[in-house]
Amino acid sequence: MRGVAGRIALAVLLLVAGSVIAGPFLAPWDPAASVGVPYDLPSAAHLLGTDRLGRDVLSRLLHGGWRLMLITAAALGLAYAVGFPAGLVAGLRRAVDGWVMRPVDVLVVVPWFLLLAVLATVAGRGAPALVAAGALTALPWVVKVVRGATVEEASAGYVEAAEARAEPLWRVAVHEVAPNVAPVVVADAGMRLTATLSVVTAGGYLGLGLPPNTPDWALEIAANQGGLTVQPWAVLGPASMIVLLVVSVNLVADSSPVRRAAQRPARPAGPRVTGGPDALVAELLTVHDEDGNELLRGVDLAVGPGRGLAVVGSSGSGKSTLVRAVVGALAPGLRTGGRVRMSAVPGRRTVGWVPQDPALGLSAGMRIGTQIRDVLRAHGQPVTRATVSATLRGVGLPDDPTFARRYPYQLSGGQQQRVMVALALIGDPGLLVLDEPTTGLDPGAAERIVDLIRQRRTRGTALLIVTHDLEPVRHLVDDVLTVDDGRACRRPPTALEMRPVAGNTNRPGLPLLRARGLAAAYGRQPVLDGVDLDIGVGECLGLIGNSGAGKSTVARCLVGLHRPLSGTISLAGEALAPHASGRTPAQRGAIQYVFQNPARSLNPRRTVAEELAAPIRTFGTAVTPGDLLDRVGLSTGLLHRRTDQLSGGQQQRVALARALGTGPTLLICDEIVSSLDPANRRAILDLLRTQLDAGGPAVLFISHDREAVDTLTDSVLVMTGGRPVSGVSPEGSADARESFISVSDCTTDDPVGADRFGAAPPTGLPRSPSDARCRG
Repeated sequence: MRGVAGRIALAVLLLVAGSVIAGPFLAPWDPAASVGVPYDLPSAAHLLGTDRLGRDVLSRLLHGGWRLMLITAAALGLAYAVGFPAGLVAGLRRAVDGWVMRPVDVLVVVPWFLLLAVLATVAGRGAPALVAAGALTALPWVVKVVRGATVEEASAGYVEAAEARAEPLWRVAVHEVAPNVAPVVVADAGMRLTATLSVVTAGGYLGLGLPPNTPDWALEIAANQGGLTVQPWAVLGPASMIVLLVVSVNLVADSSPVRRAAQRPARPAGPRVTGGPDALVAELLTVHDEDGNELLRGVDLAVGPGRGLAVVGSSGSGKSTLVRAVVGALAPGLRTGGRVRMSAVPGRRTVGWVPQDPALGLSAGMRIGTQIRDVLRAHGQPVTRATVSATLRGVGLPDDPTFARRYPYQLSGGQQQRVMVALALIGDPGLLVLDEPTTGLDPGAAERIVDLIRQRRTRGTALLIVTHDLEPVRHLVDDVLTVDDGRACRRPPTALEMRPVAGNTNRPGLPLLRARGLAAAYGRQPVLDGVDLDIGVGECLGLIGNSGAGKSTVARCLVGLHRPLSGTISLAGEALAPHASGRTPAQRGAIQYVFQNPARSLNPRRTVAEELAAPIRTFGTAVTPGDLLDRVGLSTGLLHRRTDQLSGGQQQRVALARALGTGPTLLICDEIVSSLDPANRRAILDLLRTQLDAGGPAVLFISHDREAVDTLTDSVLVMTGGRPVSGVSPEGSADARESFISVSDCTTDDPVGADRFGAAPPTGLPRSPSDARCRG
């Protein structure tokens, strides 16, 4: 318990609870006996006076709390016992959602006093009626809070990874989701306790609960209110105990570590909004963790209006920590020192912020259009269908109402990134802070975003950009701040050199996985139509195309996380069910998905050892968590660290190690190197290359990284508009050109490709190190 207020509240709560528990043994008089004159004022014999029947007020006060507390606890416990699992199931299973939430909506609109009166009439007055009324009043809100928090977590990569590896629903709910929604539930618990206590107290006051003359705080208030002006302590005594109980519980809940973890982290010492000449100034900026370790060491920086500063460095060097400290978005437990100042421009938003992981910046339970409207409203912009459409159109996204009604999980990673950029640009901010703004975007979409940001810069917007690759943003920056081990130094920009990874060799073989005629949609919006693909044993197939072309949806259909509308999928000649829930555990373990966003693909409340033990336990593979870390080039010293304490590169390797823990025959890697610095990017690609060379699982490699696809893959499938390129060269398709690749010099009579795709492959583009290699 931290803070003076928290300690005082805890002391008061313990005092009230102690009086409730020990009160009956400390009472000086029999609470039912008349021992004096009615409404006698306080005296040495009766410290709080007497009530309307001459009974000792203090004795009835000491006897009157345990029933109220017990009934309230029973009602709230019943509400959570039913509401918590109901909310989890409703959030995890959309098919059940309506069946759970419609009765909940009915309970919300029923007045509690009417509910209590009906229960008292049907079941009779007494404690059971109060327990039932309190539980039914709290139940719908418990379900709503748990369901809302669960929906936020359900689209996280670690939840989908658990479902894909055949974890049963109860284990996903209990081990993956429940620990992450618990802080939100605890944060709401104080309010639920207050509301339930009010219902129980009011029921007693109205005479619908315990029998008359029972020592009870609520009954004492109701029975003695007529003598309030004669002997006020007969009413003020029990009323004060109820107030102290409610206030102390709420203050203790507010200051508890679990609730603080659920709240948005406080801003650092600043940023202070001033009218200075620079858009952003940071002086001696430091960041420490809870153990006192220094993560950022005395960083100074300044960015003037219309200027751009790039922040570069290796994974784990402190780049994202720096920009999060600037905007006040540090994780709980981190504290800052130094000063941050931002310049306010009249009529403009002060700062727009795009985090590295768009899935963390978007609310999973809200439609895209709703989130845009909320930000428009917050910054005083017109909130109309036209402004929402213009916001989407400005970042190259569809501007039709159907797209605006999608949820974030129905968008590709690149589309989520563009939505985040669109939200950051609302209100014409004077400063844009962008953490890997082009990550996950194809070159065409990245260029459009860069052009849009460059236009803002010409109007005086300052830019602070974290990037592992200066090339896409070279026209946006004037200086480079290099961060290494929490320290920073400033220099002019220079070209970044990136070494190619090891070369590629072809692997002839029969198809391991075959898909034919795949079609899929989100709601009524089609996203795939007529997709065919083959992946051979030990082969690496590249899947490329514009952001939103359907690449990730193909991957999710193959792994069983998205149910296709039509089409067939077979593994080693064996037909697979459309959804993972209908596949055998062995089939689920054979196809593993490595997600695009490493931070969301690992459970933040688990250690590395716990995360890696899950697939080993489920599939009984003959490896240990240490073995898996060794396979991906990480030290076993990380086993006891929580996954949210790892750098992005370490998180990506742990996610890959977890996928290898099932002993898969096919790995689906979705943009797994897009957010990594050059060194970690090379390490991950070399690791995949080593796995392929050693006879490891085949790979479906989704990427916009031309060099990675060019050096790692054996063949390439180009997606455009939800369809594979068929019958035309990708050079003839703007979408394919923007995905980076040109295949005009590819031959299609390669014998390996002929065996795999036929003499004239319509969708696969076979490549070999020799004359079948794609160039340009």
